Amino acid sequence: MSVASSTIGFFRAQWERRFVDSCVVKRQTGETFDPDTGQATPTYATQYSGPCLVRPGSPSDAVAGEQQVELRTYTVLVPHHVTTPQVDDLVDVTSTRDGVLNGKTLVVRNVSSDTYNTVRRLVCEDNQGG
Repeated sequence: MSVASSTIGFFRAQWERRFVDSCVVKRQTGETFDPDTGQATPTYATQYSGPCLVRPGSPSDAVAGEQQVELRTYTVLVPHHVTTPQVDDLVDVTSTRDGVLNGKTLVVRNVSSDTYNTVRRLVCEDNQGG
């Protein structure tokens, strides 16, 4: 094992100790149709469930349907070994020290990948408002 590999492993373990939040990353796998209601309900597969760290991003303005809206972003840090998250996955925030975030569902918009990263960074949007 090289010095760089052991150093990176050390810092990855240090980051994981800082994960005080919990989340579930899930991906839509299909949908089920209820003929009684005429509604389709998405089905999901869990990609990751466990410790994370949810950090706010800087809000930015955008125009949607000729109206100015504020985009709220969050960075969700998960352990580096979690390699499955993809763009458009959903992150259900299950537990945080900030109760306002509990229960939020965020949409993954970018996933950082790098040999030397110490965490996996999921850049997410909050499409629920609030």
